[in-house]
Amino acid sequence: MKKNKEKGIMYFIWFLVILVVAVGIWVIVDKFNVAKNEPYPYTIYNDYVIYEIKDDKSLRYLVDVYANGGNKYSHYFKVYPTDLLNIPYEEGIKNKILYKNFNNGLKKDKIYFSYDPIMDGSEILSSGTLIQILGNSNSGVYKIPVVVSMTKDDGNSDFPIKTCDDATQEVGVIELRYGEPKIYSEGECVIIQGSNREEFINVNDLLSYVLLGVVE
Repeated sequence: MKKNKEKGIMYFIWFLVILVVAVGIWVIVDKFNVAKNEPYPYTIYNDYVIYEIKDDKSLRYLVDVYANGGNKYSHYFKVYPTDLLNIPYEEGIKNKILYKNFNNGLKKDKIYFSYDPIMDGSEILSSGTLIQILGNSNSGVYKIPVVVSMTKDDGNSDFPIKTCDDATQEVGVIELRYGEPKIYSEGECVIIQGSNREEFINVNDLLSYVLLGVVE
């Protein structure tokens, strides 16, 4: 039973790695599909237009952001910003994640996104939008290299072992942990906490909104 669970989680993690590398293609295709079906209902929140993309199965929220010389980046969320404001998050967490020197605008050299091997794959995958925003592909707003890692040795050499002890000003670590939903830091490390898939979706959506500037 344990081997089956570990195998299932590894499928999830490899899917996440592929998502980081190849998400640019998905965003281009999805943006084309959205364009064909416009107009969508929308609201304005903190000067950002948030579209409601609804079908028979789900409701998602689409946010367009312009960065890097006016390029347009589109990202989807499961939860509307105001429904997340009850989750505690540390002031200044955006700059701690992104910059090794905020005053000079120097971004981190790399960010390790680290999870506990005992976590469920669906909890880990809830961070997909967050990694897209940070990451390597053409769809990434900040284009900081993101490496998926583990917080404990699970006998799998495919992923490095990284914890908060490895975080520096130059190289960031974002740790997923079980606990009361909140976003905070320990030194140079940033911790995202939740107790189940839904809570991890909420905290990851909140942090993604913060990184985009939708939530200040």
